[in-house]
Formats: sequence, C-alpha cells, structure tokens
Amino acid sequence: MSKDYTYLDWEPLKQKLFPYLKTEKAKEDLKKLEPFFDLEKAELFKEKSYFVWQEIERGKKLELPGLPSIEEIFQKASKRGFFLVKEISNIALWIETAQSLKEILENSPFSEIKNYLPELEILLQKIKEIFDLERGEIRDRASYQLFLIRKKRRELEEELISKIERLKEFYWKKGYLQEDIYLQKEGRYVLPVKPEFKNRVRGALRGLSQSGATVFIEPLSIIELTNELEEILWREEREILRILKEISGEIFLIEGEIKRVEKIIADLDLTIAKVLIGRIYRGIFPEIVKEGELLLEEAFHPLLFFRSLEKQTPLPVKNNYHLKKALLITGPNLGGKTVTLKTIGISVIMALNGFLIPAKRAVIPFFSKILVDLGDEQDLWEGESSFSSHLKNLKRILEQSDKQTLVLLDEPGRGTNPEEGGALIWAIIERLLDKGAKVVLTTHSHLLKSLSSLRQEFQYAKVDFDRKNFVPTYRLIYGYLGDSHAFDLAKKIGLGEEILKRAKDFLQNKKFYDLEEKYAKEIETLEKLKKNLKEKFEELEKERQNLLKEKEELKNKVNEEIRIWQKKLQEEFQRFLDSLPKEVSRKKTLEKFQKFMEKCTPSTFQETFKEGDRVYVQSFNREGIILKLRDKKAEILSGNIKIEVPITDLKFIKQTFYEIPKRKEILREGEGFHNSKETLNLLGEDVESAINLLERKINDCFMKGKRVLLVIHGHGTGKLRSSVREYLKEHPLVEGMEEASPEEGGSGATKVFLARKS
Repeated sequence: MSKDYTYLDWEPLKQKLFPYLKTEKAKEDLKKLEPFFDLEKAELFKEKSYFVWQEIERGKKLELPGLPSIEEIFQKASKRGFFLVKEISNIALWIETAQSLKEILENSPFSEIKNYLPELEILLQKIKEIFDLERGEIRDRASYQLFLIRKKRRELEEELISKIERLKEFYWKKGYLQEDIYLQKEGRYVLPVKPEFKNRVRGALRGLSQSGATVFIEPLSIIELTNELEEILWREEREILRILKEISGEIFLIEGEIKRVEKIIADLDLTIAKVLIGRIYRGIFPEIVKEGELLLEEAFHPLLFFRSLEKQTPLPVKNNYHLKKALLITGPNLGGKTVTLKTIGISVIMALNGFLIPAKRAVIPFFSKILVDLGDEQDLWEGESSFSSHLKNLKRILEQSDKQTLVLLDEPGRGTNPEEGGALIWAIIERLLDKGAKVVLTTHSHLLKSLSSLRQEFQYAKVDFDRKNFVPTYRLIYGYLGDSHAFDLAKKIGLGEEILKRAKDFLQNKKFYDLEEKYAKEIETLEKLKKNLKEKFEELEKERQNLLKEKEELKNKVNEEIRIWQKKLQEEFQRFLDSLPKEVSRKKTLEKFQKFMEKCTPSTFQETFKEGDRVYVQSFNREGIILKLRDKKAEILSGNIKIEVPITDLKFIKQTFYEIPKRKEILREGEGFHNSKETLNLLGEDVESAINLLERKINDCFMKGKRVLLVIHGHGTGKLRSSVREYLKEHPLVEGMEEASPEEGGSGATKVFLARKS
C-alpha cells in the first residue's frame, strides 16, 4: 500500500465497507484493494454505482446471501480429487444467486453475468437431481445402484431394530439389564447387562462402563445381521464417492465460468457497499472531467462524519474547495489545514473509484496519481531527521510528478531553519508548477506566503479563527492570507503579558512582516468594496421592484380603461340592436360586432398564455391550469373539473414556487423517510395525461400510507414542471413540496410530502 494513500485515510475508509459485504471474495478483494487511477475505469465504476443507487432508490432489493470463497472450495477439492456435498451445495448457492440477479442485471454494467449462466444452469439442474440441497445429502435416486443399496440398508436396519427391541424386552423382564434400553457402541447394538448376569446373555462383550457396574453385550442373534449392515454401509459410501467424483469432474470442467460469475457478483457486492455508505452521508455522484479545475461544494471528510455519528458529536463543518492550479492554505494549528488536504485527496480517490462524494456538488478532473507529504517522517532507528525524511519524500514527488498529478504538501520545510527550508521548498514547488502538477500546500511560513505572490497560479485561502473566543471555526475562506495566531493561543493558555510584548518587539524589525500588514490593508479595502457593491445591488433590486410595481399598476389601469370602454360600447350596441327593424338579422349583426370588437380591442397589455399557465377564470370566479389552447379558447383544469372558456375570459396569475413547512413538521420523528418514498415518472407525457397520472398516484400513495412521492417531470420548456407544481399547490392531500436534491434529479424533479392517513 502506497504511503500516499495511507496519509489520506484510504484504509479506514475501506474498513467502513466491510460490514456491508456478503461474499468472501469481495472481502478478500477489499483487503488488497488499492485506488485505481484510470479514466475509463473511473467512468465504469461511476456507472456501476449509479445503477445500484437507482435500483435501491426504486425500492428494488439488491440483497446477497452470505457466499463462501469459490477459490477456497476449488483448492480443497483439488487436493482430495472431489467436492464434498457441502461444497457442492455452496456452488449451487452461487449459481442460484446468479440466476436471481439475471433479470435485474440485464441492462446494467454487470450484464456480462448472463454469458456464463447457460452452462451453469445445466450444472445446477443436474446438482438438484442428485442432491437434496436443503438437507445437504445425496438423493436415493442419484443412481440405480444407490437406490438398491439404500433400500437394502433400510430393510436391514428395520430388521435389526426389531430384533434388538425384542431381546431388550425379554432380558429386561428377566431382570438382567441395568436399564430398559439398548445402545450403540462403535456402530454395533448392545444391551446394558448387570455383571452378575453376563453369562446369562449370549453374545459378544463390547465393553464395560467406567464404574464397572455395567457390561455391554452384543446379542449373538444380531451379530451376523450387523456385519451384513456394515458391508451395505461400506458399499453405500463407495457409491456416494463414485457419484461425487463423477459430478466433481463436471464442475472442474467449468471452473472458469464459476469463478467469473463469482468475480462479477463480488464486484456487485463491493459496489452495493460503496453506495450504502454513500447513502448514510447523503453523498452525490461526481462529474469527472478529463482536465480542468477541481470543485467541491459543501464538502466534508467522510471519516469525520462517521466519527461524529459514533461519538454523537456535531457533524463536520462543510466547506467549498476550489483548485485551479495551486492553492496556498494558511491559518492556526488545529484549524483544519491538514483536514482540508485530506478531504481534497480522499474526494479525488473516491470519485475515481466509484464512491459517492460527501458534498453538494463535485467536479473532479482526472489525476493519474496523488502524491502526498504529510505528517512527521522522523526515523529514530535509521538516525534520520524529520527534515531529511521529508526531503527524500519531496524528491520522490518531484521525480514522479507530471501534468496529471495532484500534489498535497502539509507544512513543507518544517524541521530545519525556516528561511533556508522555505527557500528550498519554494524551489521544489516552482519546479512542480513548471511540470504542470496541481499543488495544494499548507504553511505557517511568511517566506512561502511572500514568494507565492510572485506566481500567478496561486489562489489563497485561510482556515478561519474566532479571535473573540480564541478557537478555530474550521471554515475555509478564499482570497485571504491567515496567520498562525500564536500570540492569541499563547494568551489563551495564560502566558504572561511581558513575554507576549517582548515577543512582538522581536518581530518589528522583520521586513517580511510588512507583507502581512500590506495584505491586511488590501483585505480591509476589499471588504469595503464588497460592502459598497452589496449596497448598490440592494438599491438596484429595490428600484427594479418599484418599476415592476409601477408596470403592474399601469397595466391594471389600462386594462380597466379597456373594460370600461368595452362595456360602454356593448351598451351602445345593445341600444342599437333594440332599435333595429324585425326583418334585420340580429344574429349576423351580433357576430359582425364581435369581430369588430376583437379587432378594435387594444392588445398592448393583452396576456400571452401557454399550456401549463395558472390563470383566473373571470366568469367562474375560479383559478385553474391551462391544459389546452385552440381556436381562441382554452381548456382549464380547476380542481377536478375541466371547463372550456374564451381566452379573453382569462387573467394571468403570477407564478410563485410553493414554500413548504420544514420537513420535520411533515415527517415526524420515527417515520421512515427513505422507506416511504414512491416515484412517478412523467417524462414524455402531455400536461393533461400527466395531471391524471399524478392524481391517481397521489391517491394511491395516500391509501398506502406513503408520505413522500418523487415526481420526475424533467426540464424541457418548463410547461410540464409548472403545471405539476401548480396542481400540487392546491391539492388537499399535499402538505408541501420542494425541489429534488441533485442526486434525485434536481430541478427536473419535485419531492412531494403527503398528508398522513388518519
């Protein structure tokens, strides 16, 4: 195992997978597993994990039974030349497991399993004909010879039991026996005879009790019968061995197929374990890119998360990590600098090896290797200093680095003269950057802070420190250089003011401390600019809202004037109709007037409607959703009622996303969130059919007591999404809804929280 991966907690992460593994093959593979750095494999790992994640989300059970090692079974069988019944039963269990997975894995990254099943299924059928797998024994009809032998054995056993029963009853009545029983000694039936009557029972002495108070005698009349039974048993064993060798020969012939199936199922087993631990910390699938910038939003180290669960302490602080080419991290000890390095490193390894990433979003460029210098490398036995060990490691890193390398350096240069060590480390860092490697380093060195400003590749970040309470916050803040807060920490632990003042006096003549003052002033200026910019944005937003309000008022005013004008015109026209002679067709006159009104009605503020819009129907005094538009008419769904009205009868309602109560108000403590989730896929449906399907699904979920429904509607033009959400907003069985998480579909899906069934 490379020490680079040891630094990044790869082994402890692997340990989290073991409780979820069911196959011995997967457990053995995991023990030897090292991270892969291969772009094609990374995509395949991701595809496998995503398939498993989807199946679990859909409620399908991907549970494997405990399965022993096929390699171990074949090794033992090879030495003795045949398989035992128990071993054949285990092989059958492997084949049955593969059969049960065939349909689920049909169109998956594990579909290769079907290529090996035809031969294995033929073998399984033969095994079931020969063996009773539930009892773990060979069937009587495994061969004709075995059938005859077992039939004869049962006849002899029945005759033998009958005779010994009669003899026992006879001698017990005579008073010769210690107890009213018969026993078996070394496979032969005996009677427990009192010593004084041993000559009264004819037979062969087969032993004495430890106390000598009982002698065990095999009656003479059953000796020949027992001998015959022993011969039959010997013949049965010979026949069973022949059958085992025969079926074993067939199993050995397809050893390769059985082991390939074992490999596929073990791979599935390991993938399931990765997904299951990922679901615990609610991980997401990363976007893996060939090259570019690394981005982790709201990320945290998975082991810190599990430690928090185990110790019932607060969950780890989430941070954003952004790496273009080089990142310099500063700040106090125990502030989280080393954790930042480990989080970035382990996230890259997890992304390239099929794990879900503990983050809100992850974009991971491909790295062919990760090289790390972390911790104290001092070797007392070799008489080697800490700095010497670090130099050897840095030499290795420098030699192995290229454009696809991520280099993580934790306080390089420690253990020697700060100025000399810093200068040497900087020369190494420059060379790493020239070779194209991406570099993240932590430091307390003011020299490295100063020199890094000479390279445009560098970004800066600091781990924040609460100066009021003298404690780190573990938050990473970009764009700032932090200090080590040595004086703050010294003050906290009680060092005297005289010592602190004297220490500060020593720093006054150090020129490179001027750089810190310069950065402090620049940061102060930047903060003022940010504050001013925020105020400007707020002013602009306020003006924008005022303009929108004025626009709405103007629009309402104009529309009101239009309605007044229309009303007056209609009144005038009605008077005109009343004055017409009877011979004039009033219907035709009315139609012409309506056409005239349509042409003359001002359209400056006339609404443009589309399917899915939420509208107010003036004539019915109700709100609804537009299902269809045709011939200047609209089909409206209002509640569960469909109505058709003229478009001119509609008024547009501004759409707002439905704000829901906190989830804890909807899902009470103790209610299974994931176990109760249902899914409805509406992709490809029109608005009308989608609403019908949604209504049926909501009713079905409510009757079954399901509390959460994930509705997948996609993005598209937004029409379907808008219609679905507006419909849900008014539904009496819906307590709330929210946009789905990224792994569930993001804005392309809506998570619906349903009312409790009373």
